[in-house]
Amino acid sequence: MTFAAASVPVVLDASFAMEVLTGAEAYRDAWGEWVGSGITVLVPAHFWAEVGNALLLGAGIPALEASARLERFAAAGPDVADRGADGVRDALALAERHRLTVYEALYLQLALDVEGEIATLDRPLSRAAKASGVPLVRVRS
Repeated sequence: MTFAAASVPVVLDASFAMEVLTGAEAYRDAWGEWVGSGITVLVPAHFWAEVGNALLLGAGIPALEASARLERFAAAGPDVADRGADGVRDALALAERHRLTVYEALYLQLALDVEGEIATLDRPLSRAAKASGVPLVRVRS
C-alpha cells in the first residue's frame, strides 16, 4: 500500500470512507495506518452528510448502527476543512471544467488548496484529480 508522507495531507472522500466503514480490509488497514502515523486527513464540510446518506440509503444500514459507525469514525479523525462560500465558488469552476458534481469538486478543491492527495474510488473525481496534478492514494488489496 502507498500513501502520503506525514507532511502531505490526505483528502478523504465518501467513496473511500464507505470502504473503510463497510468494505475491504485493505481500506480499514490504510485508515488505521493513517491514524496511527499522524497523517492529516481532511474532508469538506458536506462529507458527514454524504457518508451518512450512503450508509443509510446506499448500504441499507439501520440509522442507529449507521450513527454508531459515524461516531466511531469521527472519533478517529478526519478533520473538517470548511472553505465556506469561497470554496464552493472555486468548486463550481472545477465542476464545470471537469464535469463533476459540485460535491465531488469540493474534494478536488480542498486537495488543491492544501496541496494534498485524494483518497477516492470515484472515477470522475480520479480523472479530474489526475488532470489537475493531484496525486491519488492507492490501496492494494
